[in-house]
Amino acid sequence: MFFSVGVEMPANENEAYGMIVPALCNDDFGCVSAADSQEEIAEMVREAILLITDEMVKRGVDITRLKDAGPFVYAANPEYAYCEQWVMVDVDLSSLEGKPQRINISLPDVLIERIDNHVKQPASGCRDRSHFLAVAARHELTSKD
Repeated sequence: MFFSVGVEMPANENEAYGMIVPALCNDDFGCVSAADSQEEIAEMVREAILLITDEMVKRGVDITRLKDAGPFVYAANPEYAYCEQWVMVDVDLSSLEGKPQRINISLPDVLIERIDNHVKQPASGCRDRSHFLAVAARHELTSKD
């Protein structure tokens, strides 16, 4: 899942970059982090996102329903005016959704070939056929709610 991340720039060399993930901030949770350099921003915020989403799962939150409004929406919100830059970070949350289970399904061979050809494209963002089917299922289930 892609998350919008607000970045507060350090005022001097003795301060760190501050980061906030608005999609994971509400009355019960907050997702913030810090990094000493620009190179560390993605790594540190991914760690913070995984930690807070893991805690959400432990408390019974359905993380498949998380929504990110996008950096333009958050940048326009006065609550995040201190964030001087916005970046998008992709974090794979699938490991937090539960234990993988093997299933046996039947699909038309042409459809399987189309799926496999799609997965082979770097822009697909899918690791393999199973990942593609999980993403498609999440999309379909979310769009119906």
